[in-house]
Order: sequence, then C-alpha cells, then structure tokens
Amino acid sequence: MQNDAKSALVAFSRPLGNMEAFFPLLSESYGGSVDQEHWIIYLALKLRFPPSITDPASYLKGAWQALRLQHPALGATLSSPSTPNQGVRRRVSVVSYDPEAWANVSFSCQDEKDATALFSNLRPTATATCYWLAKSNEVVLRTSHWRIDGVGMVKLGHQFLTCLADVLRLGPDLALDVYMKRPPVNPPIGPTIEELARIGKPSNTGSEEDPIVAAAADALISEFIRGVPSIGLPTRADPQDSPPGTSSRIATTLDAATTAKITATCRKWKLKVTSVIHAALVRATAQFPQHSLSKSFAAFVPIDLRRSLTAAVSPESRNDSRVTGLYFSGLPVCIDGVLGADGKAPKDFETIARELDATYSRDLMNFWKSDESRMVSFLDISESFLQRSTALLTTPLPEGLPPAQTPDLSSLGKMDAVVQTSYAVGDDAEVEVVNCWLGTEVLNRSLQFHVWSWKGEMTLAACFNDSFYEKLFVVEILGKVIEELLAGCGIEKT
Repeated sequence: MQNDAKSALVAFSRPLGNMEAFFPLLSESYGGSVDQEHWIIYLALKLRFPPSITDPASYLKGAWQALRLQHPALGATLSSPSTPNQGVRRRVSVVSYDPEAWANVSFSCQDEKDATALFSNLRPTATATCYWLAKSNEVVLRTSHWRIDGVGMVKLGHQFLTCLADVLRLGPDLALDVYMKRPPVNPPIGPTIEELARIGKPSNTGSEEDPIVAAAADALISEFIRGVPSIGLPTRADPQDSPPGTSSRIATTLDAATTAKITATCRKWKLKVTSVIHAALVRATAQFPQHSLSKSFAAFVPIDLRRSLTAAVSPESRNDSRVTGLYFSGLPVCIDGVLGADGKAPKDFETIARELDATYSRDLMNFWKSDESRMVSFLDISESFLQRSTALLTTPLPEGLPPAQTPDLSSLGKMDAVVQTSYAVGDDAEVEVVNCWLGTEVLNRSLQFHVWSWKGEMTLAACFNDSFYEKLFVVEILGKVIEELLAGCGIEKT
C-alpha cells in the first residue's frame, strides 16, 4: 500500500460534546478498571471471498487503511485537560496519518474461533481497530462508543466493504485514495450535535438558558424520573460489591416466515416493529419479582437524529456522510401499570406497545409546545437535555433505591438495507456477506438488547456482563421475550 496519505491530514483537536463526554463518564461511574470500557461497539461481518482469494488479510488491511483516510476520526484519541478544572472538557484529537504505522497498531489477525469468542477477550484501545478471524471468515470493526453510534457503525461497515471490493479488484498496492468513493471527512472530526443544532440560530452570549428550552428539557427529565426506580431483571444473588467482569453476548434469530407475521401485525396496528419488540421486553421483565419501590418501566430509548439534522441544517444534502460521530439521543419513556396494582390487571401487550410507539414516533421537528404556544424542535433543546441527562445518569443513586437493572433496547432496523449482501469485485466475482451482527461491551447491571433484520430474518441479541448475569439466565430471558412477542402478535409458536 503506497504511503501517499502520510501528510494528507493535519493535526486537529476540539473539546468533546455533551454526548461524547457522556460515555467516558459512564465507564468511570460503573467502576470499570483501566482494562474495561462501557459500550465499546463491535460490528462483525462474516464474509465469503472469491475462490481466487486464498489469504484475504492484505486486502482487508488495505481496505482498513483506506477507510481510516476517509474517516480520520477512526484514529482519534482522547486527552485530558493539562490542568484539572471542573467544567473543562476532555479533548478529541487526530494527527497526521501514516498508514503503515497506524495499521501496525490497529489491524491484526486473530486466532479466536469466531467473533463472539473475540467479543469476550479484548481490551480497550486508543483508536478504532479491525480484526480478521480466518477460522470463521469474519472481520470485526471495533471502537469506543464516543467515536460512533450504532447506525453509524453499520454505515461504516458498508463503506469498509465498498473499499474492500475495490482493493480486491484493483490490487492492494495503489494509493489509498484510489479505493475511496468519497473524499476524507472535513473537518477530520465531525461537529457535535450541539454545534449542528446551533447553525442558523441566533448566538446566545449570555449565561442564562432560554426559559422555554429549559422548561422543555426539565419536562423530559421529569418523565423519566417519574418511573424511577424502574422495574428490572434480577442479577446474580449478591452482585452489590462485584466489580464488572467480562462481557458476553447471546443471540436468537426468527425465521423469515415468523418475521413476516410480526411485521404484518405491526402494519395492521400501525405501529413500529421496535415498539412491539420493546413491549415484549417490558412484559418479560415484569414477570420477575421487583423491588417494592419499582412500579413502572422507565428508560431512555435511542433515537437517530440524522434525518432531523439534515432537515434543520442542510435540507438540500444527503446525510449518508455522517458515519463517525454521535448523531443520536435518548428519549425518556415511562410506562405505568406494567405490574398491575389496586386490583387492576397489568397493562396488556398492545397497550404497552402503543405507549412506547408514542415515544418512538414523536415528531422531532415539532417536539414540544410551550405554555406560550411556541413550538420547539428536539434539536433546539438537545444541548440542555443532554446536560441534564448526563448529570442524572452519572450521579450516584440516593440511599434506599435499588441499583438500575432495567434492560435497554436498540433497534438497527433492516441491516441489509445498509450493508449489502454482496459486493462486486469483477464481472463474475463478488464478496458475499453471509451474516453480520452488532454488539456492545457492558459494565453495568443492565442487559443491552439489539434487534435487527438480515435477509428477512429478525435477530434479537443480548450483551451482558458476566459479573451480573449467568449465560443460562440470559438464554431464558431471550426465550421469554420471544414468547411475549409471538403471543402479543397472536402468532403460534412453531
């Protein structure tokens, strides 16, 4: 691989945004060691190469180098302020790019049997990394979550495979920019949500918040607090003093026929598929004994902001280039009555799904109406809301409240709508993507669920920390969620 890119990128640095700063704070608040980091994100791609490619390692390395040139943030690192000062943010920085030096520390061939085994055996790294597992024909992209979100990671996988197809077709010895479909991201580290949300708005040089924005942000936080402590899933018998251990993952996949029946029910009810799956998770969680103070289900559900940012900032442009960076937020949801009380039965499946759908379907452009009838978008309040939610989620719980053990759910939708099932290498050759999955390392007491579809089949995966959950219990939970999903949709289990 030619070294033409060595001086293509000058040093660049900026403070972390609110959402970016949130992830390192979470790791610290969960008591992780220096060898652990909460929510490190993985994308695993199982590939089938053309018969002529007997050792794809050099081609994969070349694609990874080209991807780094296109997305400099993959090599970005965090630094702390030179002097401790409350309110001074960590900074994120990139330096000039030497492809070989960077590949030497960020690309490797692993001897693990598959990507799931690798998932439990890695430590945090300063930059994003790429791994090739010859035994399972899987390539794994891995990075700290402050650098990219789930939707961005899937987009990154597509761009990596696009680069790979070009490296396979043209050979691995050309200049890196030959394999790129787009120029490098500029600036090298993209703007934060807050910076994008401020574009085109009057500059506020004062120290006081807009009272309407403050009221909207307070209302959102209050919605979550109303349900605290949330119902949750039971952990191991005595995890109170246990430090976080190894992260693991388990997944189950529904066949295409069953998946089609679930989506048909969602169309009939006019609900998002995510809302229905989340309802099944709530119902499964409510089956377990709960703390005496836990009556409701309260959580933050992740919402992709790319469309809203495009509409608000640059409606004439496509948002496909927003790959690295955090362009999502969490909207609070509180579902009362999931356990039943005062002689009332627990809420039924469809009712819970509709309440969740009201949050998932909120109009982010016309998000909140003040008493003065002023309508504000979610982007208008995002900075204030992120500041409040970060403070809330990184503050120790008041004495007497149980630790948060609420399961989280993140939906990736139709993954093969972004990652293609094959990439053409030549007239009669291709790289086939046999399967793919996304997961995150977990340091806390929450099970992290991800749901997506691939080739018409729905997968529900759970990531968890071994200190707090046993594998057999997580298998049981996955089964209960699927049972609730099928029963709620009126589908007989086959």
